[in-house]
Parts: sequence; C-alpha cells; structure tokens
Amino acid sequence: MDRKKFLKALALASLIPVPFRLPGNVDLPGSGPCRTQRDAEGPYYRSDAPARDVIETAGTPLRIDGRIVRSNDCSAPLEDAVIDIWHCDASGNYDMKGFKCRGQVSSGTDGRYSFTTILPPPYGNRPRHIHFKVRAKGYPELTTQLYFHGDPNLKNDFARNAANERVITLATENDGLHKGVFDIYL
Repeated sequence: MDRKKFLKALALASLIPVPFRLPGNVDLPGSGPCRTQRDAEGPYYRSDAPARDVIETAGTPLRIDGRIVRSNDCSAPLEDAVIDIWHCDASGNYDMKGFKCRGQVSSGTDGRYSFTTILPPPYGNRPRHIHFKVRAKGYPELTTQLYFHGDPNLKNDFARNAANERVITLATENDGLHKGVFDIYL
C-alpha cells in the first residue's frame, strides 16, 4: 500500500466509532452495572467531619451496616473508602456551625462499614433520609442518600429520586434499636 492510500485509510478509520475499554475488558471505575444512584449534595454538607462510628444519640436509635463494593463486578469489596455521613437532628434541623449528626467512617479490608445514629425525622415533604459522600482511591466521588421503606413522604418528595435500591427496610430489636443494611456500589 502506498503512503497516500494508507493515510486515506487511516483518516476513514478514525470516523468509525470504537467503544473504549481497558485491557482485559475491565470497566472504568464507577461505570459498572450496579452503581449506586448519585444525588445532589444539597446545601447542608460540611467537610472535615470527625471520624467516629457514633454519629448521634439524642433520638430513636439506628444502626446502619453495609459494604462498599466495586460496581464493575458488583461483589468485590473496596477497602479504605471514606464515608461522610450527615443528617438532620431529631427536630429536623441541620447543624451548620458544628458537627452534630455528622461523622466519617471508613470501610475495612472486607469493604464493611458500620455506624450508629438516630432515625432522622421527615421534614416538610422530605422523607427521612441520611446523606452519604463516599471517596475511594481510583473511583469518582459519590454523593447519595439513603431512605427508609414505609415512609409516606417517599411519594411526596420534591426530588422524586429515591431509587428502590436506596430505600431500605429496618428491623427493630427488643431494645428498640432499629437496624438496616445499605451497600454502596462505586
């Protein structure tokens, strides 16, 4: 093939769309089939929350357990992810001066995280919810929210964005502690 034909073939080849894939058919981080739905950060996020696994105690006790998981295979755990957690207090107010109802936890080598807090109340037309911001090396930051099954405000929420996988069912133990599981896929 002479040089002119080669350059013409090369120019034409550049017009053919080819999907980009990493070697070995590996999806880009954060692009997998089970990725947790993204939410707007909202006006109440504050950086530099303290690392603690007890976020708040003044209200109905709640424990959330979960895993941070790679979305490209929907099963491999992500360790050392930092999870910012924030929600309103028992009166429906966000603390914008301190760190009440705010904290950070990290995922372990098995991707697991856990924290205790209170069941936040609904306010206005907003359903009960907890905000999460998850950061892990090599993955895009994810801001999302967790909602609770049976909340009548889920249907009235102005955002109307509570995907089913972000609405969890709570179990209540004999001591009144509400427990739920929320796995997050990056």
